Amino acid sequence: MRTQLILIALLLSTHPAAAAPIEAGTGETLGQPPPFRGRVTLQQALDMTLERSPQLAAFGWEVRASDARVVQAGLRPNPELSVNPENFVGSGTFAKQVQFQNTLQLSQLVELGGKRALRTKAAEANREQSESQYEAKRVEVLAAATLDFIDAVSDEAGVRLAKLALDQARELETTVQDRARASVGSPLEVERASVLTARAEVAVGQAERAFRVTKQRLAANWAGQGEHIESVSGDLFVVKPVPTLDALYAVIPRAPDQRLAVAASEVQAAEAALIRSRAVADITVAGAWRQGRDWEDQSVVAALSFPLKVFDRSQGDIAAADARLERSKLDTTSVEVRLRVVLFGLQQEMVSANDAANRLAAQIIPRTEKTLALARKGFSQGIYSQLDLIDAQRTLVEVRREHIQVAARYHRLVAEVEKLLGASL
Repeated sequence: MRTQLILIALLLSTHPAAAAPIEAGTGETLGQPPPFRGRVTLQQALDMTLERSPQLAAFGWEVRASDARVVQAGLRPNPELSVNPENFVGSGTFAKQVQFQNTLQLSQLVELGGKRALRTKAAEANREQSESQYEAKRVEVLAAATLDFIDAVSDEAGVRLAKLALDQARELETTVQDRARASVGSPLEVERASVLTARAEVAVGQAERAFRVTKQRLAANWAGQGEHIESVSGDLFVVKPVPTLDALYAVIPRAPDQRLAVAASEVQAAEAALIRSRAVADITVAGAWRQGRDWEDQSVVAALSFPLKVFDRSQGDIAAADARLERSKLDTTSVEVRLRVVLFGLQQEMVSANDAANRLAAQIIPRTEKTLALARKGFSQGIYSQLDLIDAQRTLVEVRREHIQVAARYHRLVAEVEKLLGASL
C-alpha cells in the first residue's frame, strides 16, 4: 500500500496539470492584503473580488481535484504477485512432503475495449465540467459584487440627495425667520420650516447609515471592511442603448448555464461510452515459477483467464447510461429555452428603465427645477405661499429620488443580463 501511495504521489508531482499553480482567486493561499482605503471604482472592486473571494478559492481546489482524477484515470491496473505452496502438509504419499511444490506467480490484468482511454476521457469531461462550474461561480461572484457596487453608488447618491433636501429646508427656515423678524411672515411658517429641517436631518442620518451598510456588504466580496471605503466612483445616470433581443440571443451558447448543461451532457456521453466498454471482457495474463521439494525440480507455468460474458453483459447499466444521456440532451435544450424567456423579460424591463431614466433627465427634472425656481421667486415676492414652495422642493427631491431608483434599476438589470450571459454588454 505504501509503495502504491508513493507511485501515485510521484505521478501526480510529474503531471503538468496537477503540478501547475492555480492563479490568485482560484484556491492559492495568499497573505492578508492591506486594507483598501479611499474611493473605490467598479474595476477595483471586481479585481479585489477575483483575488480575494473565499468562494472562488474553494472552487479552485475542486479544479485541482479534478486534474488529479484525470491522472488517476490514466493509470494501468497494478500487477499481482502471489505465492502458492502446495502439498506441504498431509498424509500418505503427502506425509513426508514428497510432492511438495511452491509456485511464485505474477499476474497482470489487461484491459480491453479501450477502457483506460475511455476512463481518462470521462475524467477529462468531469474536469471540463468542474472548470465550467468554476467559470459560472466566477461570473456569479462578479455579478454579486457589481450589484453591491450599484447599491453603494445608489445609496451614496441618496446621501447627497438627503443633504440637498436638508440644505433646502435650512434655506427655507432661514428665509421665513427673516420674514418673521420683518413682520412679513407668521410664527406658523417658522414652526413648519423648523419641522421640515428636523425631518431632513433625520433623513440624512438614515441615508448615511444605509450607505455604511452597503459599503460593508460591498467590501465583504473581497473579505474587506466597509469603513475603509470612503466613497464609490461611478456615474449612476449614464444609461446606454439597450441591446436587441437577437444580439442577446446570439450570446446564449457561451452563457454559463448553457455551458454547464453542455458539459453535463458531455460527461454523460463519456460515462455511457465507458459503461459500454465493460461489455468487453478483460483478460488476465499470468506467469509463474514452480519448484519442488528438491530445488533441482523447477518449471515454468503460464496462465490466461477471462470471464465469460454469459449472464451479465452490463445490459442494465448501458440502458441506464443511455437514458441519462438523452435526458442531459433535453436539459441542454431546456436551459436554452429558459434563457431566452428570461432574457426577453429582462430586455423589456431594461427598455422601460432606460426610457424612464432618459425622460427624467431630459424633461421631468429640468421642468421641476424650473418650477422650484418660480416658486422661490414668487414666495420672495409674496405671490406664492410657503406651502407652494415646500411642495416644489418636495417634488424636486421626489423626482431626483425616482431618477436614482430608475437608473439603479437599469444598471441592476444590465448586471443580471451580464450574469446570465457571462459577458459584458
